[in-house]
Amino acid sequence: MNIFITGSNGFVGSALMYFFEEKGYSVIGIDNSSKCNKVSHPNTIIGDIRNEKNYEIFCNTQIDLIIHCAAKKDDFGISDESYFSNNEYGTKILMQFASKKNIKKIIYYSTVSVYGHQDHTCDETAEYLSNTVYGDSKFAGEKEIWKWCEEDKKREVITLRPSVIYGPHNFANMYNLINQMHKFPWFMIGDGSHIKSMVSLKNMIDMTYLAINQLKPGVENFNCIDKPYFTVKQLMEVISSNDGFSMPLIYIPIKIAVLIGKVFDVIGKLLNKELPINSDRMIKFGTSTDYRAEKIREAGYIQNHSIKDEFKRTCEWYLKELQIKKNNK
Repeated sequence: MNIFITGSNGFVGSALMYFFEEKGYSVIGIDNSSKCNKVSHPNTIIGDIRNEKNYEIFCNTQIDLIIHCAAKKDDFGISDESYFSNNEYGTKILMQFASKKNIKKIIYYSTVSVYGHQDHTCDETAEYLSNTVYGDSKFAGEKEIWKWCEEDKKREVITLRPSVIYGPHNFANMYNLINQMHKFPWFMIGDGSHIKSMVSLKNMIDMTYLAINQLKPGVENFNCIDKPYFTVKQLMEVISSNDGFSMPLIYIPIKIAVLIGKVFDVIGKLLNKELPINSDRMIKFGTSTDYRAEKIREAGYIQNHSIKDEFKRTCEWYLKELQIKKNNK
């Protein structure tokens, strides 16, 4: 099978390129950035999926499956227009390319953010109540793929909806938490009793591999979450079980944390700079993200990598990264 991966220099996309190549598949990829957190795969082409001309290089290439990972997904500092331009319009242009190439199989990396932050657990039957521009734009991307699928009853789509994806070489949300527990283990927002859904990169890759064999005509959706479904406090206890990391000393009520964040909001505006502490981050950290992924397990997925082991690997990588930075100074 020949696989085309978008966002192939990204944290997930680059790992998928090497994984599927090792499994004996032919892989090609496209990314609008030459920067890669690990090692860029040599079969990655630099180009923007929103530009039809960037697909011309693939005109004579056999493609059996597209894994669509490319997206704008940073939490802060991205305009509404940029989110929709990349996540909705980019997907639309990609589907046009799929139609021209007569590609009938798509695995789309969406997000649990399409459900929003509801006051109960959310599986694949939950309402779509996104309350973020990112979630709205990714859901808009899903709709573009639905339209594409409806045009030909032989087309096959699986939408994977992960929560926070973590692991070595990722510098997003979990990295920030690990960094805090190593350098500034002073305080915690709330009592940590709320659920925080997450999935390790290794488990996400396994779910993607399973998804290939689950493809069938129409659209199928799978949430992608590690088990157990940990609370923030349980997660922090896992991290602090590794050498060099500590549990916080002070527990700050969420309302007070948000007020502190608003003070930094004002400072940030005066400095015209986005600060690491702000009210949005306080609210986000203190909000439960309780999503469930039993459906993919019923389809045959077996979680081979435990949360404890994956955070051990991530913490070890983090400490090595710090040492490298110190040695390079």
